[in-house]
Amino acid sequence: MKEERKQRVVQIISKFPDGVGIDEIHAGLEKGVNIRTLQRWIKQLAEEGLIEINGAARATRYTSVNEDVGHLAEKPETYTKSLIPLREAGKKALAMVTAPIQQRLPVGYQQDFLKSYRPNIDSYLSLREREYLAKIGDTQINQPAGTYAQQILNRLLIDLSWNSSRLEGNTYSLLDTKRLIEFGEADSEKSAKEAQMILNHKDAIEFIVQSADEIGYNRYTVLNVHAMLANNLLPHPEAPGRLRSMAVGITGSIFTPLAIPQLVEEYFDLILEKVGQIKEPFEQSFF
Repeated sequence: MKEERKQRVVQIISKFPDGVGIDEIHAGLEKGVNIRTLQRWIKQLAEEGLIEINGAARATRYTSVNEDVGHLAEKPETYTKSLIPLREAGKKALAMVTAPIQQRLPVGYQQDFLKSYRPNIDSYLSLREREYLAKIGDTQINQPAGTYAQQILNRLLIDLSWNSSRLEGNTYSLLDTKRLIEFGEADSEKSAKEAQMILNHKDAIEFIVQSADEIGYNRYTVLNVHAMLANNLLPHPEAPGRLRSMAVGITGSIFTPLAIPQLVEEYFDLILEKVGQIKEPFEQSFF
């Protein structure tokens, strides 16, 4: 395997801190490289200790082994100087999340964090921050939210679908997203899964806008949105639109999500109950 191709595979994988599937890696390579060849290269990279392989079959994810992570965690200022200035508390937080996974303290779901939260009394944002956000978010248009959203729907579909998908590691550009949504033209050099993700976001946004008078912080809304966002993306076809009933892990993290279905159900209902009481929309967004 040529050295430059090896480096290219590692570069692609390193763009996805939470791991990436083989389809996304293949989409980032030059044409002419088949999946079987790529699988052989990935195996060599794993044997050399340059990447890690987690999961199995279609759920397999590949992550980069970054030798500089430990250095950044010990001295976060070497990282933050090249980005944005951080306070000491921010630097400590950065050090914690960039430390090698072996050095992190395993944690589970903090149940009291949700139980102790008091809607409209406790707040993650200061009054000053809430007032500022309300000011810059004011459209100065005296219309129901659903009516205004309909007017800007086309722009909303493209911009929000693109940005939301990027958070999940999608590599479509804004122009690629525009072509896909407006003309149905998928990028032939990218995986079908990436196109599916963007189209799923489009469906979910249209559902929210068109059902603005009917939706709310309830099971109907949340599970329907989940079904649309997860359509054709999960290993189990019956999973979209349902609460999780099996234990899961998060690649590259020492956090252990709730595993007992009854507790997942209980805290899902508690979140809906509390968020439905919150009057401040920016505070609601944290949930």
